[in-house]
Amino acid sequence: MALSPESLLLLIVVLLVVILTLLHHARATAAKQPLIRRPIKALDPIRSALARGAETGRAIHLSPGSGTIGSRASTVETVAGLLAAERVAGEAALSGAPLITSSGDAVAHLALRGAVRQAYQRAGMGQDYDPADVQLLAHQDAMAYASGMATLYSRQKLEASQMIGGFGQEVLLASEYGAQQGVPQVGGATSTTALPLLYLSTDATLIGEEIYAAEAYLSRATAPHARLRTIDTLRTVIIVAIVILLLLAAAGIQLPF
Repeated sequence: MALSPESLLLLIVVLLVVILTLLHHARATAAKQPLIRRPIKALDPIRSALARGAETGRAIHLSPGSGTIGSRASTVETVAGLLAAERVAGEAALSGAPLITSSGDAVAHLALRGAVRQAYQRAGMGQDYDPADVQLLAHQDAMAYASGMATLYSRQKLEASQMIGGFGQEVLLASEYGAQQGVPQVGGATSTTALPLLYLSTDATLIGEEIYAAEAYLSRATAPHARLRTIDTLRTVIIVAIVILLLLAAAGIQLPF
């Protein structure tokens, strides 16, 4: 059975992603390429909090947002927040800094619990993992989740708060209350509704696609860096393909797809 042009194109893209990921992982493991090309200063408050947390005993709060997994509008951002939270959890396990994590969706909560547990196990500190530190504050109710985060801020003295993931305008309720409490906050989102609010109320903000690079900048593992380099390469390929297609269209050449 012959493949349609669309199926063939999809197969080529999938193979390209797999090959690039394996290539970049091998090069990163062999240290044949720099892992990070440029710094993201917005993540500095989290790094500082990881260094201080073990001494002060104050927890670092991690949130992947109020988005849901399975929704076309928020799945990608929520997964990016989960990956960033997992990397911070791994560093916290190694340094001894306490953590408290929260989510606003039952499925995201289960994913967050698994990510944090695996981070502790990879660090060899599985005995320090406490399921009670992974809290479900609401379920598919963004405003209720933001209220829950504000309550968490009021009940516990935090070293810092990382809010990277799927957020909307409700994020202002939590971030503004955190600012009033003096909690160093790092925010990140792709929503044009949430970004201005995060920029105004948090100490540092990841803008747009920076949230997808956060896990690589927060981790010393090679896999996140390989994924980041793959994304950068694919972005370049897409730009080149768009330019080529525009030139072909201008020349009147029709493609079969």
